[in-house]
Amino acid sequence: MLISSGKPGGAQVLHRSDLCEDERRQLFGSVDLLGPAEITAGGRATLKFSIAAGSTGLPVGGRLRIAWRWPFDWSPLQIADAAADGYLSVRVQRPPGRDPGGLSLRPDFHARGDFDPWNHHIELTVVQGSVREGDRIEINCGDRTGGGGGWRAPTFACKAEFLVAVNADGGGGVEWTRLVDPLAISVVPGPPERMVLMLPTDAMLSQPFHLHLRVEDGWGNPTKISGEILPGLGWMHAGGDGSAGLVEDGAELPPTAETELLDDPPIYRFRVAGAEHSGTYVAVASAAGTDLSARSNPLRVHAQQPPRRIFWGDLHSGQTEIGCGAGSLSAHFRFARHAAGLQFAAQQSNDHYVTSDLWRRIQEETEAAHDRNGGFVSFLGCEWSPPTADGGDRNVIYRQRRPRLRRSGRFFTESTADPDTDLSTALPFLAAMEKEEVFHNLHVGGRPTNLDFHAPGIEPLVEIHSTHGTSEWFLKDALSRGYRVGITAGTDGVMGRPGADHPGWRQNRNLRSGLTAVYARELTREALWEALRARHCYATTGERIILQVEADGHGMGEEYEAAGPPEIRIAAIGTAAIERVDLLRGTSTVKSWTIARPAPQRGCIRLLWSGTQERGTAAAQRVRWDGSLRVTGGRVLGWRPLGFQSPEDAAWQQRSGTVCWRSITAGNRAGLVLEIEGDECTRCVFSSMPCEVEFEFALGRVGEETLTVDAGGVGRRVEVGPAPAEDGRRAVEGLDFRDEEGAVGTSPYWVRLVQVDQAMAWSSPVYVTRRPQ
Repeated sequence: MLISSGKPGGAQVLHRSDLCEDERRQLFGSVDLLGPAEITAGGRATLKFSIAAGSTGLPVGGRLRIAWRWPFDWSPLQIADAAADGYLSVRVQRPPGRDPGGLSLRPDFHARGDFDPWNHHIELTVVQGSVREGDRIEINCGDRTGGGGGWRAPTFACKAEFLVAVNADGGGGVEWTRLVDPLAISVVPGPPERMVLMLPTDAMLSQPFHLHLRVEDGWGNPTKISGEILPGLGWMHAGGDGSAGLVEDGAELPPTAETELLDDPPIYRFRVAGAEHSGTYVAVASAAGTDLSARSNPLRVHAQQPPRRIFWGDLHSGQTEIGCGAGSLSAHFRFARHAAGLQFAAQQSNDHYVTSDLWRRIQEETEAAHDRNGGFVSFLGCEWSPPTADGGDRNVIYRQRRPRLRRSGRFFTESTADPDTDLSTALPFLAAMEKEEVFHNLHVGGRPTNLDFHAPGIEPLVEIHSTHGTSEWFLKDALSRGYRVGITAGTDGVMGRPGADHPGWRQNRNLRSGLTAVYARELTREALWEALRARHCYATTGERIILQVEADGHGMGEEYEAAGPPEIRIAAIGTAAIERVDLLRGTSTVKSWTIARPAPQRGCIRLLWSGTQERGTAAAQRVRWDGSLRVTGGRVLGWRPLGFQSPEDAAWQQRSGTVCWRSITAGNRAGLVLEIEGDECTRCVFSSMPCEVEFEFALGRVGEETLTVDAGGVGRRVEVGPAPAEDGRRAVEGLDFRDEEGAVGTSPYWVRLVQVDQAMAWSSPVYVTRRPQ
């Protein structure tokens, strides 16, 4: 039984499970939550908490808190301006005969308080009188009576829950008693703005498979198309360059009549009977009466079973209500399988939140999500989560059930404690894990992995991209230390959307989530385990790009000895036109292929900003690029955004010669494609005051080659040059390179692919050991 929750040394929430709910209400008070039954994600509302005092009361110095978990991105509240958004007001009602002026409460809002993980909270402190039974306190969040616009709701669809607790110790003690929770508020998706169509990457002739269609609102929540409209579906055949044409008669891939709309979340699923001809295909979808359309990732149909197929998943898919996140674990796996179209996933609650009962539940629900018929693989997982100085976060993936959990610590107490000793620092933890059937995924999370500690036998993987940011610097750090690791990408989310997460308004995260592709012989837990341990995998920023890299016939993750210069061979099929392919040896680029041709329009330039503020978690990596481009001696005819990750990223034209923007990066690249009317002498001024970057250039200077300006930070820079054509090659093969200059010893060879839309993919290295001649 859970007794208390809270970080050691901080506030402790007493759950009082020894009392029934009526006893808790009588002693400590009761809470009613008044407001709309549901709120649209990112919308505005007014919520009223009406709290009836219990018999215990609150003396001078006593406190009351209304708290919510830190991932719920309600906008901040304030008490300074009744005419502004997020205004917080408090009213006290007292029974007849009790002086209403004899009680005074001081309200405060804490964006990062000491309730863990309910770190956002409203706090009322009694400064005069005392709260007694019969008193009622009304707290209005987003009070509009003074002209304010209300309280902005979370940007992700969820049940928004609140914790209410009282502290009757007027001396500022750390123990809080939890009241019976009020009813949750439903946050629902907004109208559809985008369609995402997902296919498996590999299928056999005449083998049925499923196609998943996710319709998203502006914040990335799955939603429905209005009315009874069902999306239409068609097929295209991809040529050798990745271009697509309509499937010829007799070669069509017909979906059967089994088109269904799944609930919770709403997803359109098509059961496809199978392909009649081998080749590479893409699907296209549209909804009649709307401007919604989508094109799928490429599907390879094989006449013969390949030795390895590509399967998509997320080892670092994030947390649920078991931990600090949102939603149930069963909903987590359901979203991964159906909404994100994944073929494997894990869950990664911070271990310090996981009680003995919750660990049993994680194992049961993980096993329940596992489909032994080959449809979906669930991995048992938990995140070891000490501070970075003690080792930092490590995703632990278990091969099979484990009765007990070796934690980094406990942010709780329970009546019957798990007897296993906590392992709070890296050396004893790694020593214990080396005796288990586990492997670790190292990453930049809430407490970035400390690479000073490493157990090569169980730590084969490094994460390069998640909602925190794109962290090539982290991979390069590992490679520069001589670690032999494969590359993954994932979500590290807290919003219940594994494999398809979005950053909201960036209270907590920066970017959309990534995906891991695994080359495995079949879709089983055993085959995926074998492939991941062998580093047969690669990472993307979320797109299902096909990437193949070999060195002298050895695939990703493999190690071998070479008598002479290794020959690297690269092939890829993108989800958009491929801009560039880079081959790296260790941390240096040894060869780069430019694939995209320049756009044919005269005066069409591309402006990109990229990089990370500093090495660290999401907040540390975040770079704000808000700024403008001013044109003199010419005018801006048109522009469009590139690589924007959130509705908070936006661009607008102020006048004929000025375009402004709001934009954030965290290791990724974003920017604008602009069509500018002018001549070689037309002057342009780039300005981003948050980054303290301003420079001038002539339009003629960037018409044929790219100008790059260093902007400090970690890889922060601005690039201006000719815009690449968007209708270029989506497929490349025969990119071969023989490395004559590699040194004797072991070198990791890996590939970075960049599409014109700025989506990226990274291969796991092939480790080549050159012998002396």
